Formats: sequence, structure tokens, C-alpha cells
Amino acid sequence: MPRKHTNMFIAAISVLMAGSAWAQDNHEKHAHSFSKDVDALHAVLAPLWHAEAGKERSQKVCTQVDTLEGLTKEIHGADTKPLLTSLTALRKQCQANPTKIDVAFSQVHEAFHHLAEPKGH
Repeated sequence: MPRKHTNMFIAAISVLMAGSAWAQDNHEKHAHSFSKDVDALHAVLAPLWHAEAGKERSQKVCTQVDTLEGLTKEIHGADTKPLLTSLTALRKQCQANPTKIDVAFSQVHEAFHHLAEPKGH
């Protein structure tokens, strides 16, 4: 590989790594700003959400609906109804077609953010 291309490649990788470190740092700071009950839900939801979409993630999500619902019911001081409604829709989608949950799961994710960050994110 010519030196010019090697330098460009190294620069691109450096930028990507720096961006990844920044995102991880911000995510960790962001997660710690949640109340304890919301953070408990986030601890289960986040790894599912950030996993690569596909059959394996869909199976994991569907097996965690009861846990997500239980943790949502433990949240006090916030309107959990929209999140519970989206979890009910996710449960129905898991039962009907567990490989096609992306839209329903996305709605759960959005409802979580509206609950956790009512002023927007």
C-alpha cells in the first residue's frame, strides 16, 4: 500500500476510534443520570437495543419482555403507560412473528427515552 494511502487509513481509523471512545464516555455519563429504577430498566434494555439486529437479537428481546415490563412497573414518579403500551405491542409481535419485531422494539426504545428524558434527547 502506498505511504499516502497508509497514512489516510491510519488517520481514518484514529478518528473512528476517538469517536467510539467519545460515544462510550457520553453513554456512560448519560446512563448514570437516570434514577435508580429507570437505570435498572436501562441496564436490561440497552444491551438488547445496541445488539446487532437479526434473529438472535429478536429472540433475546422476546425472552426479556416480561423482565422489561416488570422493571417498568417498578418505576415511580413517571408516566410509564406509553412504555407499558409499547411493551404490550412488542409482546404481541413476539407471539405473532418473533423475527419481525424491529418496529415494535423501536417503539419501546422511543417510549423509554420519553420516560427517561421527558425534556427530549
